[in-house]
Order: sequence, then C-alpha cells, then structure tokens
Amino acid sequence: MSLVPVGFAFILALLLAGLCLSYAISADAAARGADGGTWGLATFFTLSIAALAYLVYRRRLPDRSEPATRRERLIGTAGIGIGTAYIVGSIIAPPDPFSMLLFVPPLSVGTLPAAYGLCYEPGWRAIVS
Repeated sequence: MSLVPVGFAFILALLLAGLCLSYAISADAAARGADGGTWGLATFFTLSIAALAYLVYRRRLPDRSEPATRRERLIGTAGIGIGTAYIVGSIIAPPDPFSMLLFVPPLSVGTLPAAYGLCYEPGWRAIVS
C-alpha cells in the first residue's frame, strides 16, 4: 500500500482545517464590525498566532447583532476540532509524521464534539460572545 494518498489526504485535511478556521474567524469579525477579510487571511497564513490574537482582540469588539449561522458553527467546529486534533497529535505522537496518521483521526472523533460544545452551546457562550 502506498502512503502517498494517505499523506496527501493528511495535508489536505490540515489545509481544510485552516480554511475552516479562517472562515469562522472572518465571519465572526465581520459580524462584530471588524475587517473580516484581514482577520481571515491572517488566520490562514499564521494559524495559531492570529487565532489567539483574535480571541484577545475580539473582547474589544461589540457583541454580534445576530447569532452565528448554522454553516458558520459547523465550519468553525471543523476548523477548531481538526486543528486541535493536529496540535494534540503532534504533542503525544512520536516524532514521526506517519505516527500522526494514527493519532489524528481518533483524536478528531473527540475534539470535534468538544469544539462544538465549548464554542457554540448556550452554556459556554463566554468563549464566543
């Protein structure tokens, strides 16, 4: 079995997670009156740095006038959940990219529901409000 398709899928999933997170931050920034395009691009190219900076910066922004749409919640969940699975997988996996292939899919099963619950469930609004 060739590992090229598996590696390609792995990189594609990481890029997709980055795009999802960029979209979610861009949409949230635009809904709060900030420049969503700039935040989206900054998030895609610097990922964790811009995402953490936005979490701090958005406290200065006004509240959203309407709640996040279903599409925004699902795309944001994918970006946060898969990105978190990659980060945790890189910490707990041996320093071998092929080992990450074994860790990220099962971690995603846990991080996706956790990301949705922490970011979009009514009892946890402090994270996204």
